[in-house]
Amino acid sequence: MESDKYITIVPVEYPRNRQQFIRPPDEYSDFPQNRNWPHTRAVRTESSTMRRKELKRSLEHKRSHNHSLNDPIQLCSKPIISAPLAFQTAPKPKKNPLSVYIYTMADIVLHMDIEDANTTTISDLVDIIIQQKNLGLSRIAKNIFTIWMKSNVLEIQLKPHHKLLTVFQKWSSLEEKYCIQTKKIIFKEPILSFQRNVFFPRKDEEKIKDQKIIELLYAEAKYNVLQGRYPVEVNHCLMLASLQCRIELGPNNLQQYTSSFFRDNRERFLPSHLYKSWSSWLNLDRKSTPHSRLADHLKHIQITGSDRRLYHKYLECCYMLPFYGCAFFHGQIEQPVRGLMSLINHKDIPIYIAVNTEGVYILDCVENSLLLGLKYQDFSWEFAKPSQEDNDHCLPCIFLQFLVLENGTRVSKILQVFSKQAVMIDALIACFVEDFRHKLAMNEYDDVDRTGGFEHISVGDGSQIPLAHLFRSEPQSRLCNKLNKLTLATFDEDGMLVYNNCLCYTDYLFIVC
Repeated sequence: MESDKYITIVPVEYPRNRQQFIRPPDEYSDFPQNRNWPHTRAVRTESSTMRRKELKRSLEHKRSHNHSLNDPIQLCSKPIISAPLAFQTAPKPKKNPLSVYIYTMADIVLHMDIEDANTTTISDLVDIIIQQKNLGLSRIAKNIFTIWMKSNVLEIQLKPHHKLLTVFQKWSSLEEKYCIQTKKIIFKEPILSFQRNVFFPRKDEEKIKDQKIIELLYAEAKYNVLQGRYPVEVNHCLMLASLQCRIELGPNNLQQYTSSFFRDNRERFLPSHLYKSWSSWLNLDRKSTPHSRLADHLKHIQITGSDRRLYHKYLECCYMLPFYGCAFFHGQIEQPVRGLMSLINHKDIPIYIAVNTEGVYILDCVENSLLLGLKYQDFSWEFAKPSQEDNDHCLPCIFLQFLVLENGTRVSKILQVFSKQAVMIDALIACFVEDFRHKLAMNEYDDVDRTGGFEHISVGDGSQIPLAHLFRSEPQSRLCNKLNKLTLATFDEDGMLVYNNCLCYTDYLFIVC
């Protein structure tokens, strides 16, 4: 305690029947809160009485001076003596930060401690990721990448305003709403993934020069190829695998890597669906196996160029795939009836419904092949929900309608796609179609015949489904579709049902978009 200060202890009489904690007089409320009062006995003396009066006058003068200055805080609200713990207001406990792990396709995991998880948005997380020096991303990466929440049964691209903790807490209900629950499927905990934004146009991606961004795009494209989400032919796979070998194994003597090496590392370089053929499964022809063909391919070609150029080359090969950059949804379609065995074992075909900025694609999950590819200018669609929504065996669906030439006659085909995620598919298609119409009005598309309007045909129960625009090119000439593997309804130009292969519209309510 400093020598020029002193403490005066003033004995005060209080009623003894008070139950609450005793507060000191108001005139002493300007004293500091945590003052260490000496445990001495107070003795009334004349000098102490004079000092008390002088102290009281000085405090009253100070109070009047504070009033004259219009001080917003006139008196100290804190008590002189610390109250017992039972009477004190406990400070709010500081929340522990939420540990978050965000995965990238380039085998980099980002660990973050979020202080306020209740208010942190996806846009905030993307900003933090881009600022990470280890990634070395530029600001334009915010338009190219975003946060996805993914599990083994559901993948959702989160919107910028979404709050991370809120979505995570609702994830179980989202899986229950949008996923088919069976005993064979074990739902796993979701993860956060930093990957390509499905709304980012491919033509803008082709102009990117930033090396770090290109590396992340390459890693994601490679993942989709190896997982079979980008079903490609064998020769195309070998070219992509050769570029990957050159990038990851280096330029020195690639011929040293034998067929045995690629057989042991086939999951690293080759998609698994290449091994589903009968001959490779029984090893009847060892030279025709994918890993043998890859080793032989590397012996006869020479891949040169910098890593930057090789990344570009790999992506350029992927840009040729119409379903590049898609969001993937789980669904199923009816299997065409062919013979008596089809009637006995007539199961639906599990599929991916892939949607990107250019169109919708139906991918066979069993054979890893493209069944149907439709550009937005080539089809129309409708979302329908089952009339018996409580029946778990009745799924929502999307009807895809498109024009084809059949025996020289233009007819309309309709495909029914079943999926519990149909409402999300419908919303994403509607968003891209609206963007397409906007660009169409701005004359950014030159291949569309704008003289053709929207026609309509009836689908049996009086429901009207709009047909797509008419085009200068032949219907469906751009994509090679395997219509023989699809169960389709066929209508002529007058809207009359020509052929209906096991489609039932009466069980569904059409939702006109």
